[in-house]
Amino acid sequence: MNDLVYILSPSYSGSTLLTFLLGTHPSISTVGELKATARGDIDIYKCSCGAVISECGFWKTLTDDLARRDVPFAIESFRTHFSLEHKPLANRLLRSAYRGGWFESARRLGLSILPQCHRELQEILQRNRSVIEAVIAIQGGEIFLDGSKDAVRLKLLIDSGLWNVKVIQLIRNGRGSTSSYMRIHKLSFSAACWQWRRAQEECDRLIADLPDQQCLRVRYEDLCLDPTNILDKVFGFLGIDPSLVALDYLSVEHHILGHAMRLRDNGRISLNEKWKLTWPPSQYTVFQRIAGLVNQRHGYA
Repeated sequence: MNDLVYILSPSYSGSTLLTFLLGTHPSISTVGELKATARGDIDIYKCSCGAVISECGFWKTLTDDLARRDVPFAIESFRTHFSLEHKPLANRLLRSAYRGGWFESARRLGLSILPQCHRELQEILQRNRSVIEAVIAIQGGEIFLDGSKDAVRLKLLIDSGLWNVKVIQLIRNGRGSTSSYMRIHKLSFSAACWQWRRAQEECDRLIADLPDQQCLRVRYEDLCLDPTNILDKVFGFLGIDPSLVALDYLSVEHHILGHAMRLRDNGRISLNEKWKLTWPPSQYTVFQRIAGLVNQRHGYA
């Protein structure tokens, strides 16, 4: 089995930065978010190397390699996301938020008895396995990093038994993530607060159900302010030499999918807390009412 490290977090928690930094280590292979669900038009979507993804040499090599293995894969559709597109009821069950306990037992049972669902999920798992093995072969690492963040995806990868999975739970002050939800998705402030709260609670429920030795918690703010020490802890958790990492993450070849920060032209690490300059007192009050207790559990006053 390959070793797989997975970044689990709500969106806009700094996972792309962490992926870039970890990806500078020669033992780690990654393409960022392997679920690959938000690329849009591939004729204009850019790989982090700067090339349009359909013209990037790495992605052409990967596509050719998988074709030789008879693995269904295309830049237009990785088919690595766990989704049952033509089975709406089954897909609703599959994509429901992780809740733990009896619900997860019911989910497994339902997907196992619904016609063709089990087979289709196994096909998606094997496709993920083939893509991971091909990326490792091209990039030369020993560990694959998936920065997809999604809790249900992580649970399916763990339950498959195909990988030795370690989890990095990335934590960020919920006020920062809420601001990004509101700006990027054009949500009302209260809707953005609820969006972050639900995502964070889902991640917390899954982490609570996993063995402590399988998980490491990293705070985005600590990563930005003290990257050397935080990365030492991460690499210690992964069992690899931390001295081989490059803090200037743009000095290393990379082909990362995900957040738009992948297209930055400088590798400077800086803490983004712009929300502190824009929130009026009324927003602090609303956030505290909706999501304050969840935020406080992670040490944010």
